[in-house]
Amino acid sequence: MAKRLPPLLALEAFDAAARHLSFKAAATELNLTPSAISHRVKQIEQHLGLSLFRRLNREIRLTEAGQDYFSTVRKAFDQVAQASLRVGQTPHAEDLRLSAVPNVAATWIIPNLAEFLESQPGLRLFVESSPRHADFARDAIDAAVRFGHGRWPGLTAVKLTDLATTVVCAPKLAAKLKSPRDLRGQTLIHLSTFADAWPRWLRAAGVDGITAGREVWVDSVVQMLEAAEQGLGVALAVVPLIAPKLADKRLVMPFPVVVPADQGYWFVCRRADAERPSLQALRDWLVDLMRRANTQMAPFMPAQDANGKKAKTGKRRAPLRQVK
Repeated sequence: MAKRLPPLLALEAFDAAARHLSFKAAATELNLTPSAISHRVKQIEQHLGLSLFRRLNREIRLTEAGQDYFSTVRKAFDQVAQASLRVGQTPHAEDLRLSAVPNVAATWIIPNLAEFLESQPGLRLFVESSPRHADFARDAIDAAVRFGHGRWPGLTAVKLTDLATTVVCAPKLAAKLKSPRDLRGQTLIHLSTFADAWPRWLRAAGVDGITAGREVWVDSVVQMLEAAEQGLGVALAVVPLIAPKLADKRLVMPFPVVVPADQGYWFVCRRADAERPSLQALRDWLVDLMRRANTQMAPFMPAQDANGKKAKTGKRRAPLRQVK
């Protein structure tokens, strides 16, 4: 039986290359050279008598057979790692690398991360906070939390939550604002990556065209909310992620106007990894985390949104709808 198995070191190299879709990233992980990874992958391909990767000009892609083989190899490695953890032979069962947009990472993932790790003994999680979309073909990541419409070629996406925007500011400033028209002359804090956010909200509130006193531009949601909390001006916050600051009364919603966004937050991973137990656990935890965010946001939601429809209360669970 053992003679029919491919070399285990070659299997390890194939697994790393398939996860990263990069011989270079696999080499970094295994402390080898890219040529050594390529050589070991060829050993597997010669053993099987078929190609596992399509070698393109500047990238590699799994063939259909390669995807099927990787799914089986990854499950086997996960099972071996978990069994090793149970008998105390390894310090951790698995490493997971998650890339998340900074707002989600800072306000929800990091503050609640201990509960997830307690449910996954032996798992080691690396969280990268970045506004850019990580490249699954080149970056050493296993999953990501992305903002968008949920359709990315070659990836599986599960919706975490719908989003909306609402105006927030420090309590002292809120006392001066009776209606959206009172924003005239105020300092408006903008997010540089979403230049149309304020005009869109003002149109929905029926006060399009007002003149701000000053405008401040920042490049992250975290900076924008910090500026508002310090009393610099008025900002647009993301619903439901703003719930903790509203609950602590660090910020308030001066107007009952919530404008739905046309994009949401999604959990994204490679199709070949979608059934990995650790990734499924991470996905389910993030879905539940966003459900709790919506629940915590519910008391602050207005009776109606800007379109006159009943506001979403956040009590529903975000659907586990996969887009491939």
